[in-house]
Amino acid sequence: MDDGRGEIRDTGTPRHELSVDGVPIRSAATILLVADRPDLQVLTLRRTDSSTFVAGHTLFPGGAVDAGDHDPRWPSLVTGLTAATAAERLGVADGLGYWTAAVRETVEEVGVAVGTTDPGLAARMVAHRHDLEAGRVGLADLVHDGATRLDLSGIHAVSRWVTPMPSIKRYDTYFFVATVDPDVQPVVDGREAVHAEWCRPIDVLERWRDGQLTMISPTIAMFQRLASHGTAAGVLAAAAAGGPARRARILDDSTTPVRFEGDPGFNETGTRESFGWMWLPAGDRPDPTTGWA
Repeated sequence: MDDGRGEIRDTGTPRHELSVDGVPIRSAATILLVADRPDLQVLTLRRTDSSTFVAGHTLFPGGAVDAGDHDPRWPSLVTGLTAATAAERLGVADGLGYWTAAVRETVEEVGVAVGTTDPGLAARMVAHRHDLEAGRVGLADLVHDGATRLDLSGIHAVSRWVTPMPSIKRYDTYFFVATVDPDVQPVVDGREAVHAEWCRPIDVLERWRDGQLTMISPTIAMFQRLASHGTAAGVLAAAAAGGPARRARILDDSTTPVRFEGDPGFNETGTRESFGWMWLPAGDRPDPTTGWA
């Protein structure tokens, strides 16, 4: 099956070449849900203060890839993306599992169904969000029991970040983007996420600069790139087109903007390599963080 996408094969350092220190590196998926409300906005979460990882931080829906995301039935339960193409897009053999994990985590954390226009399947997914989270049912089971397949054609991989050493937890996370209905209202699970809201990317960046919220470099980078776009359609078109994977450099993981190859300040004294790669092309608006300390 030809899904009409261009290939992106280079997504950064292969997993087996990453440095390790005894803390296992887990696969994870994060998704940016964007909509025009009427300005471009993205669904943003705040992590619970009791979390053992990025407690109290602002981020996006997402989490670790689990065994059910690699259910052998998945290739026959999805449309718009083949297992082979998913592997090529991410440069990993089990790439399809990252897409299904992104869909599952979105349902679990904010009660939003992506990857389907079938109201019956969407309702079934949301109704079973707590069963999904508890492992009592798998997302593949819910799709298998329905009349339609999960449509992954509108969900695009745009970036990859690996938690550096040292850290109590390490993740190899692929970031995805998808559009949703602007009237969608998230309902947080209250366990991992305690607050959700629609925000303009520039507003989030300004609140972060002013110390009103906390983010780590992968999240900061995604807001920077989104802020260069004016519409959700523009973001999705750029994501579908893709581009070369550009390396990231940072001064500090949580207090300074991220710089990518080709950006002013990429080789600024004091910056260091970060295990981050971005292939979502920038829009026609300048990065609002250029010149920020």
